Amino acid sequence: MKMQPIQANMLAPCGITCAVCYVHLRMKKPCPGCLAQDDGKPAHCRECKIKDCASEHGVHYCFECRSFPCASIKRLDKSYRQRYQVSLIENGLRIKAVGAARHLREEQLKWTCTQCGGAISLHDGYCSECKMERS
Repeated sequence: MKMQPIQANMLAPCGITCAVCYVHLRMKKPCPGCLAQDDGKPAHCRECKIKDCASEHGVHYCFECRSFPCASIKRLDKSYRQRYQVSLIENGLRIKAVGAARHLREEQLKWTCTQCGGAISLHDGYCSECKMERS
């Protein structure tokens, strides 16, 4: 999948950029993103406790919550830092500082393959088009 401008619904409340999620990139009909309707989403996204928690607290993004970073975000952040070298807490703080639109433009640059313009998967580090590993 060639990298396109990342839409706001492709930013999950936790700070994950859905447009570079392995599920979104590998599906025949791409997942519509965390903030979109549940149709077409994998079960783990439809049943996300963090998304439900944000909704219950009346916020779109976790960083808007008074409890940020809560225990759930800290656990997920630790996992993402260890497995993918991405900090969801840092993403949240960046979104808070520069706004979602700018953050998504920065994410687009970060996750676009320099060889072919494809989208690099956050989860496996490979381009969805040419399979080049992220450098």
